[in-house]
Amino acid sequence: MINWLHTLPNVGIAILFLSIGLSITTVVPFFIRRRFQLNPSEDVGRAAEDAFKLLTSTTMLLLAFCLVRVQGDHRNVEDLVTREATIMFKLDRALVGYGGEDASALRVGLQLYAKSTVDVEWPLLAKSERSESTSELLAALVEGCRELDPETPLQQMVRAEVLGTVAQMSDVREARLAASRLGLPDYYWTALSTAFALMAIFGWIQSSVPKLVTYVGGVTVGVCLLFTLLVVLEGLFVGESHITA
Repeated sequence: MINWLHTLPNVGIAILFLSIGLSITTVVPFFIRRRFQLNPSEDVGRAAEDAFKLLTSTTMLLLAFCLVRVQGDHRNVEDLVTREATIMFKLDRALVGYGGEDASALRVGLQLYAKSTVDVEWPLLAKSERSESTSELLAALVEGCRELDPETPLQQMVRAEVLGTVAQMSDVREARLAASRLGLPDYYWTALSTAFALMAIFGWIQSSVPKLVTYVGGVTVGVCLLFTLLVVLEGLFVGESHITA
């Protein structure tokens, strides 16, 4: 379900949530109560209102907690991608400083690896997969850096920097691949769905029909918009707001 939602634009997700939420909490119960003349007593309505407020607060707290979590994941992965690009530039500068034909060939290999990362591997991150061709290019680049044979003290010093940088690049790539599997655990979605369902049930039996439409409907709009934001941020490498290379 979540994967399908990420195929929709953000506006489409918002409209879908608002349509379903308002239908469940406001439109359907409104017509049922009008059709069958269901009017809970004042005591029942007051108790339902108190329970509705409690469940609304609980749902909002859960949403806030989940939003903080997914926003943190989103920001951390953005920083990780920026760091990976910075390391690539650092390696390229180190190879320029090393000089020679071997370093020039490695710079070409680095460019091929960077292009493969963006064009080949990045789309696979939406499926939490890695590109074997990109892995092969990285393996060849690492092996080529290890085979550098320095002829001067300067080259020897730069070679140590090259080896350290290419090792960092490999580590950051693995961290990016691992981040593609990040997502809000299922038990959070279960808790949110349960809280919203209970909130809707107690919203149905508000003592006044106009109150059902305005009060419950207004709360539903706010909750649905937060749900939309949660789904949008939860998609790190999928959806309209995915992280780009």
